[in-house]
This record gives sequence, structure tokens and C-alpha cells, in this order.
Amino acid sequence: MTQQARSVDVTQAVAKLAQGGHVIEVEGQQIARTVLFETAQSQAAVFRLGPGQRIPAHTHSAIDDIFFCVGGQGRIRVWDADGAPHDHAIAPGVVFVVPPETPHEVSCAGGEFCYVLLQAPKERYDNRRYGEREPVS
Repeated sequence: MTQQARSVDVTQAVAKLAQGGHVIEVEGQQIARTVLFETAQSQAAVFRLGPGQRIPAHTHSAIDDIFFCVGGQGRIRVWDADGAPHDHAIAPGVVFVVPPETPHEVSCAGGEFCYVLLQAPKERYDNRRYGEREPVS
């Protein structure tokens, strides 16, 4: 079966999340997200992080994580090979690419919600908490 080309309205997805959206639990936190698309090869979703919320530190063995800030102020923390953390501010319009095997976490950096679009390939996608050897299911 051939897939059809299509467009996705990110503005509409953010507006939906501003009203609530689908809530998932991430290490005891209630984080709203909406799936933008999912194909056999790729997936994308927008996450709404509130003040103090974060997607905990993790790594992927073989894929790049691609983050696009679509609203609010956020922070992506990455750890270098020596374990030293490095913080990177993200704001609307900023794309941040995290290469494979790079520990990283994403958090809301301001007093208002931060909306972050995450796009990743589905093939070879795994998710390991930073410091663990086994994938998180």
C-alpha cells in the first residue's frame, strides 16, 4: 500500500493541547501530548510541559531525537562523554537535534507551558533511562 502525502496543522495541535489534550504519565508527572502523525517509518507528537515538568534523562542507541519548540520556553540538557551537563535554551522556532547515545532531557524553562514537537524514526527506536542498560518499555 502506498502512503499518501499530507500536511499537519501544528498550530491546531497546540491549540488542542492548550485545552487539555491526551494525558500520559511520565514518572509520576501528568504530561499532555497529541500525536501529529505516525507512519510505518516515522512518528511525531507535540508535548505540553508545564512549569517544573520534564521528560527525564534518557538515550537512544541508533536514532537522532529532533525537537522543535512551537511555544513557550524550554530547556534541553545533554550530558557529554565525561558526564558533565550542558543546558540549551529552546524557544519558538528553534530546532534541536540530539545524536544517538547522547543522554538528554527536555523541560519547561518558564512560568508558562512549553510546547515541544518531537519527531523520530520508528525503526530502531529505543528509549533507555540515562545510566541504565535496558530499554524502557
